Amino acid sequence: MLVDPILQLEKQNPQAPCLYRLQGDQWISFSRADVIDAVRRLCTQWQTDGLKSGQRILVLMENRPEWAVTAVACNRYGLVLVPAYTTHQEHEIEYLLDKSQASAVVTSVGELSDRLKSIDSASQILWYTADDQSKILFHNLTQRNDKLVPNQDPDSLYALIPTSGTNGQPKLVELTQNNIFANVTSILTVLRDAEIDQPHRFLSFLPLAHAYEHMAGLYLPLHLGGEIFYCERLDKLATLMADIKPTLMTAVPRLYELLYGRITAQVTKSGRLKQKIFQTAINLGNQSKLTLKDHCTNWICERLVRNKVRKRFGGRLQYFVSGGAALNPEISRFFKGLGVGILQGYGQTEASPVISVNRPGSARAETVGPALPEVEVRLTDEGELIVRGKNVMRGYWQDPKATQATIRDGWLYTGDLAEIDPDGHIRIVGRLKDLIVNSGGDNIAPAPIEQEITIYPEVDQVIVVGDGKPSLSALICLNSEFETADPQTTIASVLKRYNGSKPPLLQVRKGLLLNEPCTIENGLLTPTQKIKRSLVVKHYQEAIDALY
Repeated sequence: MLVDPILQLEKQNPQAPCLYRLQGDQWISFSRADVIDAVRRLCTQWQTDGLKSGQRILVLMENRPEWAVTAVACNRYGLVLVPAYTTHQEHEIEYLLDKSQASAVVTSVGELSDRLKSIDSASQILWYTADDQSKILFHNLTQRNDKLVPNQDPDSLYALIPTSGTNGQPKLVELTQNNIFANVTSILTVLRDAEIDQPHRFLSFLPLAHAYEHMAGLYLPLHLGGEIFYCERLDKLATLMADIKPTLMTAVPRLYELLYGRITAQVTKSGRLKQKIFQTAINLGNQSKLTLKDHCTNWICERLVRNKVRKRFGGRLQYFVSGGAALNPEISRFFKGLGVGILQGYGQTEASPVISVNRPGSARAETVGPALPEVEVRLTDEGELIVRGKNVMRGYWQDPKATQATIRDGWLYTGDLAEIDPDGHIRIVGRLKDLIVNSGGDNIAPAPIEQEITIYPEVDQVIVVGDGKPSLSALICLNSEFETADPQTTIASVLKRYNGSKPPLLQVRKGLLLNEPCTIENGLLTPTQKIKRSLVVKHYQEAIDALY
């Protein structure tokens, strides 16, 4: 069972710190015994309230210890977890409640519970609330039944996790205990083979509602016996990293793009000597063999550049792990040169979610690594990547048509175009649904172009368009930290540099300035930082047409 290793760790060292909540400027710690006690009390309350195994419970909370307690309790009791994003609006929450037919909800006091109160269907179900005042998890739950019979069926439904919804209403992915456990077990094998040091400290800031953070930021750390520090505010991330000193950290490409942009913007403002030393550090950090002269220069770079960068990240960080979307290889090489490696992986919610990941010591920035142990991958005749393994979902909740279209003969059809190298490393080429078909009938994947343009320090976000048009264009939001008197001239300069070495088919002829970035608030960015391409194109369609 998924929670068995966690229960075993609690027996071995019950007072070991496990989960942390930031209250003001102070970290409040909860031991393994505190966590398991809260799990048992929550399960007892559910039993008292008449909830039955298989019923659904919606969770709307910030990343916090009570979120983890609720997830583990669901696993133990047999309730089906339905996570919602804190950025979800009332109509999106209502959709999840109605679609899942939830019988209960877990939330936190304040703005989130107020949002729920405005939804009629939420008022008709059971509520469980966490607050920030007590040092006891779910302090309002006092009963505890140690004789409660736990759910023992590893094939039972554990969670209904919503997809990103980049192309419409999200589907609810049915994941079993075995699905999550298989993914965790495979990742643990990779970590053991890499001999990554323990004990581990994790800084959890990606939404726990997302399958990526749910596995890598919750169950993986718990199975490792690590400590999890919950960050509820991204504006505190840089400060918290230096304070917490994490050993491993998972994030989406958007974070690394922001860090890259911020660092390069600062370097650009420094003197030529500092710029030269900085670039030398990156170059030498990516070389496999160094001459005697290089070793001397590299020692200087280590003192003047890399040590300072690592200190900003806490000093103990061994690897960043990137997932959720494609990462520009240049960003991987950038951070590797600065002494902090990025292991890029690949996955989908439908695969619990990790399918492949680069291995320490053999990471190849242009790939998403080989498949995980016990996971099979292959390509269709059209080049679509398909996956088979214990991590593959049971199906989509109450959507047999979509399930049959996605899972065929036991294989998960990912919708991603890929290449597989002879040594098993996977390269993601593009997404089938995102392919641009120009007026000449040529198929063009926009993602690689967008990755390359995003690397320029002037650029914050870019969306390449050109469906049915004679050439490609780009919608560009400039980096706010990059000062420019003439934005349109800046865009023209970026595109000129990009087009320099590209064949005519892949050149971006015109650029449109976006006056505001795509954000979660304006509905053009998913909670996991993915741009909703179809909505962006629809929103700016008139301006796009005017480019041609």
